[in-house]
Amino acid sequence: MSTSRRSFLQASAAFLGAGVASAADPAPPEDPQQHYFDAFYYKEPPAFRFEYPFDGGVLQEGYGYPVLGCETGTDGINRLRVHVVVRAPGISNLEVVMPDGQVVPTTEVSGLRMGTVSIMNRITPVRAMGRRGGQQVETICRIVWAKNTFKRYRCYIDDHSFFFRDTLKKDYRSLFDCFYLAKLRELNRRYQTKFNLNCFNSTPQRDFDLSMFPDKYRSEFEDNADWLRLAFHAENEFPPEPYREAPPERLAADFDLVARELQRIAGKAYSPGLQIHFATVRADSYKVLAQRGVKMLQTSGRKNPSTGGKYCDFMLPNSITAYIRENQGWMDFDSGIIFYNGAMPATCEWVPVEQTIPLMHRKLDNPKYNTLVNIAGHEQYWWPFYKNYKEDNFDRWDAALRHITEQNYKPIWIEDGFFGGAA
Repeated sequence: MSTSRRSFLQASAAFLGAGVASAADPAPPEDPQQHYFDAFYYKEPPAFRFEYPFDGGVLQEGYGYPVLGCETGTDGINRLRVHVVVRAPGISNLEVVMPDGQVVPTTEVSGLRMGTVSIMNRITPVRAMGRRGGQQVETICRIVWAKNTFKRYRCYIDDHSFFFRDTLKKDYRSLFDCFYLAKLRELNRRYQTKFNLNCFNSTPQRDFDLSMFPDKYRSEFEDNADWLRLAFHAENEFPPEPYREAPPERLAADFDLVARELQRIAGKAYSPGLQIHFATVRADSYKVLAQRGVKMLQTSGRKNPSTGGKYCDFMLPNSITAYIRENQGWMDFDSGIIFYNGAMPATCEWVPVEQTIPLMHRKLDNPKYNTLVNIAGHEQYWWPFYKNYKEDNFDRWDAALRHITEQNYKPIWIEDGFFGGAA
């Protein structure tokens, strides 16, 4: 083995053994409810595991460790080189095996088995197998490669109901006679931003619901569907976290109700590229969303500052949210949905103009999650009657969209292509 390769492996082992917690380590459950969801994913704890990469983690060029770069084979096909590390105490005859049966050359360093794999497919299952106590044991790491990624941003605004009610009440000739939609159109004309509006079925006061809204604006919605689309959010703003305890049937019913009305109202301007209210549904509801066209969901997991409980995390296991907080995305293979970290430190209405650029660079300067970012907010803060109305909200949005455009990010629809537009 060359001196340079030995140095690299030894440095990797030192890093792994220096007390840095791996995202693959299942964290202690925080409460009985979280313990249930950990058990949902870890019905049978693996006999041993891959330390790197993380099973289901989305990798891309320029990502940094464990990605070692790209290479073009003699066949002309581009491949991603990934460093694999297996922690396998008590395992004998350990081998790392590619899907075609090829055994990966590995070296043992400080109790870790290390090697390099070259992958060419979107999803590559790599297996590690050996013997423990006379029995064959194995574990798997499914490497997800988002090829040909580029700097792109998704813009979504949550909690819509007020512009529907306002348009109905005033019977506008055009949608854009509503000041709110006119402001969004102005931002689109400046920056070509694509706006995804996540919608409630009813206003918080329940003095309006989507069934009351006419379909006479449908052609106008469709004429602007290249930059303005409507999606499901929840049935109502209240209660918060409406799907934390709800069975899949409840989520399905609410989704279908709102989707049906939005399709009637907006035709092809309807989109499945939603964000769920409070980013919370039960794990057994992921397939409900996938079956209705949802491909990606934004979350980085949070703790409620008043209660200390987890929220806005889609009730994912602690180990998964720990990984997503530090990386761009993770795929749930049961549903096919990718949970991704795209959020800026705060939504637009909470960031004063002078703080916009410094806060954005917390994400824009990190190669592990800076190729796919969100510019996000909430409808309420645009309306003067709302208790937390932000008079300068347009300026806040303008500052964020201007800077992301100047950084050469391109607007996307999250449902287009794989991983928001990667190949």
